[in-house]
Amino acid sequence: MAAAEVKKQIINELNTLPHKYIIEVYDFIEFLKLREDQWFINFVNQRTRAALKAKKEGKHFSSLKELQKEFR
Repeated sequence: MAAAEVKKQIINELNTLPHKYIIEVYDFIEFLKLREDQWFINFVNQRTRAALKAKKEGKHFSSLKELQKEFR
């Protein structure tokens, strides 16, 4: 499917969504762009190492919600 057709379908679908879901879609798009940034990759790798170390030592293991709050 051509990119122009996909964009058109996405816009049509967005027009049918409630506002709260449109915000979620926007956040996801921002995440997709962000996850390619080197600083974000480094951040995720550092947090993964810290979480694995904490888990191994029996310390608190951060949940995804906790990590998301820290990132925002």
